[in-house]
Amino acid sequence: MKTIGMRVTVVVEHQGCILLIKEKRSRGQGYSLPGGHIEFLESIAEATRREVWEETGLLVEMERMLWVDDRIDRAGAGKHTIGIAVLAKLVGEETNPIPGGLEDEQIEWAGWVSLDEWKSIPLHQGTVRLQVLKALTGQGYLPDYLGNVLEKQEE
Repeated sequence: MKTIGMRVTVVVEHQGCILLIKEKRSRGQGYSLPGGHIEFLESIAEATRREVWEETGLLVEMERMLWVDDRIDRAGAGKHTIGIAVLAKLVGEETNPIPGGLEDEQIEWAGWVSLDEWKSIPLHQGTVRLQVLKALTGQGYLPDYLGNVLEKQEE
């Protein structure tokens, strides 16, 4: 039976910086926004809090949706994941992420980068760079549909 997965990607902006992680993974180099799979019976807001907490040790609250994307990999048996990106704000007093995430997380590094650094830092999923800048700096930004970001990454 073929299934579709769901994931959340979280943009956390604080004092002009964006929260990023670098995962311990063998495929690809670069940094990512925090996030991961939405679990069964878990809301998007709950997944937002859980994923950021697990990967950085920071407490956040979802503010609004930013975009929806597909990740369709047609190779082999195929895999289809629908991604929902959200903007979240810090709610705890702690602002320094745990560099390696919490126990059992595959995080090599977690930290803040300025908006200027964001424009050029190597990203694992480079198609989100412009979308994040638009969401954080564009007046009247509306949620968007990005299509299959795996195909766009190959372009």
